[in-house]
Order: sequence, then C-alpha cells, then structure tokens
Amino acid sequence: MSAAVVTIPVDASTVSQGALRPGLSLAGQLGARARLLSVVTRESETAERRALLESLLVARGLNDAEVEVGVHEVATDGLIERIGATSPDHPVVMSTHARGVVGEAVLGSVASELLRQTHRPILLTGPHLDDAWSGPIRSLLVCLDGSALSEAMLPEAVAFARAIGAELRLIQVLKPSFGQGADAGEWVYLRRVADHLPERYGVSANWDVLHGTDVSRAVVEYAALIKGAVIAMTTHGRTGLQRMRLGSFAREVLLAARSPVLVMQPAGD
Repeated sequence: MSAAVVTIPVDASTVSQGALRPGLSLAGQLGARARLLSVVTRESETAERRALLESLLVARGLNDAEVEVGVHEVATDGLIERIGATSPDHPVVMSTHARGVVGEAVLGSVASELLRQTHRPILLTGPHLDDAWSGPIRSLLVCLDGSALSEAMLPEAVAFARAIGAELRLIQVLKPSFGQGADAGEWVYLRRVADHLPERYGVSANWDVLHGTDVSRAVVEYAALIKGAVIAMTTHGRTGLQRMRLGSFAREVLLAARSPVLVMQPAGD
C-alpha cells in the first residue's frame, strides 16, 4: 500500500473539518504528505477558500501539507472527479453526516458517491467522533457476518493495517443465546477466517464474538473500549428503492461511532 499522499476533502463547514485530526494523524503515521482538497463554484472564491485551508494548517503548526482548491460548477461533482483521479493507494479521509437519503448533506452524498464509483476504502468520520480522538490507529476492527460481502474487506483491511503497523482484529455480532450449550461453536466462523489469514495474506489476527440485539451499537461500544481503534466494514450501498446510498448498517455505525470508520463498497454490488 503506497501512501505518498493522504487526501482530506474540506469545505467551509465545521463538519468537513472534523476529518482533519484523523486525516493529519494518518498522514503522520504513514510518513505521507497531507493534501487538503476543496472545490468552489466560482473562480473568485478560490483565494478565500485557500486562505481558510491554510489557516487551518497554521493553527495546527503544519507547513508541509498541500492545499488544492479547484473550480467546478457543481462542487460535489468537482470533488468526486478529483478524488476519483487519485491513486487507489492514496488514502482519502473525509467527514460525513451519514444521514439517509432524505435530507442527506452534501458531504454525505459525496462519500456515498465516492464509495459507489471508486470501490476503494475511505476513512470516514461521523458526527460523534470523540473530541479526544487523536490517533495513532492501533487496531483495525473488521466487521464480519459470514457473507462474501463482509469478507471483501479483508484484503483491504490487511493492506491498511500492514501499512500503519496496526493490529488486525475480526469481530462478529451474534444475538444473545440462552441455555446449556448456547455458545457452543459460535466462535467457529471467526476462528476459521483468522486461521486462514497467515496463509492467504501473511498476517495473523485476533478475533472476538460480540453479543447484542442491536448490531451497530454492539460494534460501536466495543470499539470505544479499545484505544486507537478504527472500525472497518463493507457496505452494499442501497437503502430501500433509492439508488446507491450508504447501507443501513454502515450508516448506523457512522452515526454513532466515536472513532473513524473505514468503509468500502465492493465492485459489482
């Protein structure tokens, strides 16, 4: 995983600036250069937007990050074009409201569209990112449920964890069971996947089976207990009859997560 540049899309909103801490932290962890990317709709707005981005960097004592301000008649489309043109090996870190289709914010729609078009992992921060979260990323928690869709994250998660020297941990949420032998064999799936990782990818992983009736809540609460954790998951990107948006599970996790979430929509889904 080559990581010469970490792209952080930022506009004039405080919401978008929520991606700065995780993005700059990831760049430092990778020894990469950070690039703050913004798109305005008029050429006359470029100087003001550039000044804003540069002031954000100065406030953090940084002077070696790139600032890029593009112009496009539709800012969302301009961001998608520029990010889509970057190397898949160069991470993208951005903030999102993670709302549903109705009332979805601009950055939420950009994230959804990027996932749909690029099929690359994107590190997203939701509205409840912990104010104290500062990195580095120490653990990557890969959400699995036994499906091929969830397992499509494995090679990307392995590459990401290897690049930053983070622990890889597989997790699955099962509904609580009661009675003698209720937990017998519940760990078999994760154990099997973990056992095959050294042969398939040359890495090892820990694993944990979680219990709860609310799957997203169980994942979020578990991640909050692990310092420097990032949640990793795939999304099918569909909600009801609407076209390609964040899947409900990914959206629920992003809405509640106190840590960043690495999300990918696999090709063909």
